[in-house]
Amino acid sequence: MYLTKIVEALWFILPAYFANSTPLNVSKIKFLRKYGTPIDGGRTFQGIRIFGDGKTWRGFFSGIIAGSLIGLVQMSIRQESATFLQGFFNEPLSLPHMSLELAFMLSLGTIIGDMAASFVKRRVGLAPGDPAPLLDQLNFVFGAFFFAWLLTGSINENYFLILIIITPLVHISGNFIAWLWNLKKEPW
Repeated sequence: MYLTKIVEALWFILPAYFANSTPLNVSKIKFLRKYGTPIDGGRTFQGIRIFGDGKTWRGFFSGIIAGSLIGLVQMSIRQESATFLQGFFNEPLSLPHMSLELAFMLSLGTIIGDMAASFVKRRVGLAPGDPAPLLDQLNFVFGAFFFAWLLTGSINENYFLILIIITPLVHISGNFIAWLWNLKKEPW
């Protein structure tokens, strides 16, 4: 039962996972570098950069687009995916329905959650790229669920709890792989 709930929760949050990882990957594409203008435009709040150079319009839009596209893919392969995955379990599997609106809101919430964490990190004196355990791993999950709630008026508490537990492991593993592939300067 637990494994199917994990798979269902991961299916639900998949647009957010893609929205969260896309800005870093897109920043490495040479012809898109010119769109890497910082969202805060270099402005400060109380003498400290609002977000920093790492939060760009390129990342903002690419994350939302990537997450929304993943939602479209999920919409088109949901039934086939459920049938395929069912073969690995001895219990019922019910992948959540995805809509373009939900994928968009999950993606937007992810990006906004990441920006909020960046704002907090600047306020407490952390430099861009400095680790902030749990804040770095969970900011986008809270943002994604909040924006999904704005759309639907409810959240699946089971999915939320599952994702709060497993996302730090997924996030740390993904960052380590990105570091091994020279996509990130630090393994966190």
